[in-house]
Amino acid sequence: MIETSTPKTNSLQKTEVNKDINAEDLSEDEQSFYSSIKPCLNAMVTDPKQETISKLVNYSRSV
Repeated sequence: MIETSTPKTNSLQKTEVNKDINAEDLSEDEQSFYSSIKPCLNAMVTDPKQETISKLVNYSRSV
């Protein structure tokens, strides 16, 4: 079997951790956009598609 590795020169350097974005940090247009998609995003979290549930269950069975 062939051993493979990634040279350190191609490794990603750890950068500063992104801070949580507050509503005050967003422009008016960004706040408007987020407000328009927020209900859809919340619906995806609270009511996932059956296909998503099936994929998660199948994955957890394979582990």
